[in-house]
Amino acid sequence: MTRSYSKTLTSYDLLKALAVILMIVDHVGHHFFPDEMWLRILGRLCVPMWFFLIGYARTDKVPRSFLAGGTIITASAIISGQYLFPLDILFTIAILRRMRSAIALRATEGPEKLRAWFLLLLFAAVPTGMVFEYGSMGMLFVLHGFIVRRREVLSGRLSDKHIALFTGFSYMTFGFQQGLMLPSLDGWQGAGLLAGLAGVGMMLHVFRPVEFPDLSRLVMLPGRALLAFTGRHTLFIYVAHILLFRGICMAIYPEKYIFLDWHIAPPGMVYLLMKKGIF
Repeated sequence: MTRSYSKTLTSYDLLKALAVILMIVDHVGHHFFPDEMWLRILGRLCVPMWFFLIGYARTDKVPRSFLAGGTIITASAIISGQYLFPLDILFTIAILRRMRSAIALRATEGPEKLRAWFLLLLFAAVPTGMVFEYGSMGMLFVLHGFIVRRREVLSGRLSDKHIALFTGFSYMTFGFQQGLMLPSLDGWQGAGLLAGLAGVGMMLHVFRPVEFPDLSRLVMLPGRALLAFTGRHTLFIYVAHILLFRGICMAIYPEKYIFLDWHIAPPGMVYLLMKKGIF
């Protein structure tokens, strides 16, 4: 069945296009300018957007294309001499999408349940993050999307104060976690990361499905088509640009991207596991 798209630009198009742009900025930094921390900081701002949209969606069904895309990305990591774990974010998205309702319905039963799930997901972030990209931290943003979509239904169980506290702590703890994982992050860059995530959180908190016919008329055809394509073909863009970047890196950085010289996990993660006596 062919998916039917609106002829005008929508809030989904604009949000996904923004997320794609930030994602590509992040990956340009990762592959070609690893010392440019601002590129990585900007890229981190897209992460909550992807997980938020899982929670905001009306379905828990996982398209096979997610798993196929994740498998292709994993195969490219093996071919280009990268690491297997943590598994690609597409697998994280598939798992969290499948688990969304089971967790979200329980977590939103009341403020005590929401607080308990926040702590559980936070404490599970490190071990789950070693297996899947972003691990259980992603579920915090899934819950945010679930709550925003069903705000009126949940108003009798969760007050605005409880929702604001949950949202604020979710984005800030993610910011601190990512700040610790990024090398050579100075104070201004750390503050920029936290401020950016706060802005993203506030933007997503007021997200609604909206069509923009006036904007569609104002933006010239090439720009409108590019925005629509970027927002409506995110999976293809994600997989294609990762394959392209890794192919380029194998050509220009052969000492770092060695054919089939893959590893189980990044050296820092392996060291941590050995230190803890897991390996």
